[in-house]
Amino acid sequence: MPSIVAADHVPLYQRIASSFAAQIASGALKVGERLPSERQMAEELGASRMTARQALKLLERRGLVETRTGRGAFVAHPRIEQQLSTLSGFTEEMHRGGRLASSIVLDAGVGAADREAAAALGIAEHAPVHRLVRVRLADAEPVGLERTEIPAALAPKLLERADFSTDSLYRVLRGDYGLYPSEAEQKLWSAHPDAASAASLGISLQSPVLFLTRRTLDATGRPIEYVRAVYRGDCFVMRVNLTLGTDT
Repeated sequence: MPSIVAADHVPLYQRIASSFAAQIASGALKVGERLPSERQMAEELGASRMTARQALKLLERRGLVETRTGRGAFVAHPRIEQQLSTLSGFTEEMHRGGRLASSIVLDAGVGAADREAAAALGIAEHAPVHRLVRVRLADAEPVGLERTEIPAALAPKLLERADFSTDSLYRVLRGDYGLYPSEAEQKLWSAHPDAASAASLGISLQSPVLFLTRRTLDATGRPIEYVRAVYRGDCFVMRVNLTLGTDT
């Protein structure tokens, strides 16, 4: 149990949370380690259970701990910071953050483009597309569900070229087909998952998630990829760099 530094102007629950946060940052409390219960915390620190609960809620809001129903609060994995101003694949993003990327392939084959994918890719509805559906893992933990579609005519036999449970799709597109993702149009919004997404990610239907669509273009402006994805809201931080506009 951490020691609490006296600071009369700071509420006790914030001081408790700060002490635990310092232990997490230093590595004294490791990822996956269980924190004391509200009762233990209250008894050992001379606080009320309400104060202990507020401290744990603050740590949870900061993404430092996660609460597991019926089991208590545990030190959470650091959130994955995704730079929205840079186009890169999931594998590259994980490597940049020091995480091990892998995937569980749920579906890999040629199918017919639905209306949404056809419009995004500039092809006829029902035209053949390579469809790759993967649960994305960071350090073996499910963090996202991605459905990727690529016009079949652009990359013949694409899904036979690599094991996409471990390999990077962008690496294969560049190396085997000379298709270089250059820019993308991306939309992102928050919601709750549907039943299938929640089951794939091992989360509840009440968990916050980020929905994403991405239309990726090559250097000539040709659409080469359309992605529909669901990411766990407790695992990601989205970062974008902004510049001051002229109308200020």
